[in-house]
Amino acid sequence: MLAAACGAQAQDGVTETVAQAKVLMRSGEAGAAQARSLFQQAAGQGSGPAAYYLGLMLKNGMGGEPDSVAALRWLELAARRQVAPAMFIAANMLASSDAAKARHWLEAACALEYPEALMQKAIALQEGTMAYTKDQKQSVLYFRMAEHAMGHRQPEP
Repeated sequence: MLAAACGAQAQDGVTETVAQAKVLMRSGEAGAAQARSLFQQAAGQGSGPAAYYLGLMLKNGMGGEPDSVAALRWLELAARRQVAPAMFIAANMLASSDAAKARHWLEAACALEYPEALMQKAIALQEGTMAYTKDQKQSVLYFRMAEHAMGHRQPEP
């Protein structure tokens, strides 16, 4: 019982750290370096959302120089922790270098009904890209799924 309570308190602390870091990240360049540090701390404690936001900051050069290698590493960690937007961004970052891995993350994001991933798969099926075979019926289905998912969007991580 005590262990469960301590675990819940630790998780609450990580959640609060992520919330604080998001405020700093959105405050502009002045808070970006501190936000990066807080996200890294929380990601190290198991937070998927923290790994996602840290990956975004690294990708976009917020709080320091852009680092696409580190960004992808953090985004894939977030993706393994079931953060759908991280799956989608990782898929797009990998599209030109590792098609199989890119498709894996796109499919994973689709399985979580992430609207942008469903839309991207619909387009890929329509055009026969990303190693998908052209399939108009499946494309229409994925467009409908994307439209539905847009109306039931999950809150940001």
